[in-house]
Amino acid sequence: MPHERVGKGKEQDMDIEKYSDRVKGFIQSAQTQALSQGHQQFSPEHILKVLLDDSEGLASSLIEKAGGRPKDALLGVEAALKAMPSVSGGGGQLYMSQPLARVFDTAEKAAQKAGDSFVTVERLLLALAIEKSASTSDLLSKAGVTANALNQAINDLRQGRTAD
Repeated sequence: MPHERVGKGKEQDMDIEKYSDRVKGFIQSAQTQALSQGHQQFSPEHILKVLLDDSEGLASSLIEKAGGRPKDALLGVEAALKAMPSVSGGGGQLYMSQPLARVFDTAEKAAQKAGDSFVTVERLLLALAIEKSASTSDLLSKAGVTANALNQAINDLRQGRTAD
């Protein structure tokens, strides 16, 4: 697979073993989507899009519980993806954007702080809302979602359970 290794440089190293299998699947889907759209940068928008497209609807449900509008978030992220520059015939090289590296770092810290052994879908979604360098923070905000409300919705869902 041409997109197994994402990122370059020390500051962008992420430990994929810290992520739940479900999140790993979403990351892979997002990478595939980025490549199929001819994007050279793997960005937070790609992650948000696959989370919102998920048939189980966990991200959409959490956004709704946090007082947000999942449909607005989806429309916003789709518009952002359409606006991204794309190339054709680039050989499938994908680079992790700096904001996405920060989102992963934020997700790992949020999981650790919550006592989780793995980064879960909830913590990844929360990081997309928290990380101000990522346009997903603004997209989610425009869709009525704050990081605080999202964190509360996650805590209500989890009821004190951790991901081990």
